[in-house]
Amino acid sequence: MVEEPKAVIVKEKKDVEDVSVNSNIEDLNTQKIILSKETGEHQISALSLKSIKKKRELEASINPIQINQEDLPNDHFTFEELKQHWDFCSNQYYTTGRMLMSSTMNMANLTLNENILTVEFPNTGSKLTFEENLYDLVSFIHKKLNNYHLKIDVRVNEQTEIKKAYTIHDKLDYLKELNPALVLLIKTFDLEIKP
Repeated sequence: MVEEPKAVIVKEKKDVEDVSVNSNIEDLNTQKIILSKETGEHQISALSLKSIKKKRELEASINPIQINQEDLPNDHFTFEELKQHWDFCSNQYYTTGRMLMSSTMNMANLTLNENILTVEFPNTGSKLTFEENLYDLVSFIHKKLNNYHLKIDVRVNEQTEIKKAYTIHDKLDYLKELNPALVLLIKTFDLEIKP
């Protein structure tokens, strides 16, 4: 009696396997697989001249169209316009959480000569940080100024000193440089700075 249930269990397993095999066969029958397609062309040998020609045609169609640099816009702009877009981009970096790039842009000394913007940094670390994000910055400035001939020259000037105001008089002198009307305010109200 013990052997009969074993036979029944084995038979049930076979039924389950038969069902899964039959369903797989039905799935294969419903799918049509096309292995070859007749194109009307003869197959070309990989080492023939025609294959090399076809390969070059394919590469030419895949490569992007080369844009002539001379055809791009070259509108005139002033240093003030450039500085305005520079500051806007620096603020955008700050608001998006890229504070290092923002502070690097703020410490840079900018000089413009024709279409060449020279950016000087006090150390190589600042230069490397700036160069990591240079592509985005150049694209933004080109679009805003509508001048695609602008080039950016990045330099490190170890002689460049970062001005820091330590004393009250240094801070006042710095504020006078930023806003000359402060001198008039001090004279008008007869203000004195005590050390």
